[in-house]
Formats: sequence, C-alpha cells, structure tokens
Amino acid sequence: MPRITFKETVTKEVEIHMYTLYNLIDRLTEKERTRLLERLRTKRVKLSPFKKGKIDSILSDFKATDLYEDTFLKDLEDGLKRSSVYK
Repeated sequence: MPRITFKETVTKEVEIHMYTLYNLIDRLTEKERTRLLERLRTKRVKLSPFKKGKIDSILSDFKATDLYEDTFLKDLEDGLKRSSVYK
C-alpha cells in the first residue's frame, strides 16, 4: 500500500489503498498525468513492504506531541486494536 508523508508539527504517514491511488490518478488532467509519467521515468520509486508499528509506540508518539486529548488517544487505541492490520 503506498504511503504519503506530510510534514507539519508532527510527521504523519498516511496509507492509501491502491484503489484510491488509481482514483486519484484517474482524476488528473492530461498535463498532470504526463508530468507524473515523466517523473516516474526519471526518478525510481522506492517501494517497501508495510511494517506495522507497535500500538504502544504509536500512542506514545501521539502523546509526546501534547496536541491530543485523552478521549482522542483512547479512541485511537481502540480503533487500532480493531483495525484489520492489528487483528
């Protein structure tokens, strides 16, 4: 699954399903699609297998930012535990 990293106050990685990636590409204009293909030809795309982090490690990263309330952190933990990646 492709990953995109956003750099803000916190570095975040977002997983994008291939179907979603295809939809994004389908919405590109002809000019944007041409630029994308040119870039793919000139810069190799490094693909690596997904490595899931430990839930405790993920939660501690969020807590360390001091940006999130306890209710959000609890919801995050519950959601991670129920997610298909951690089942």
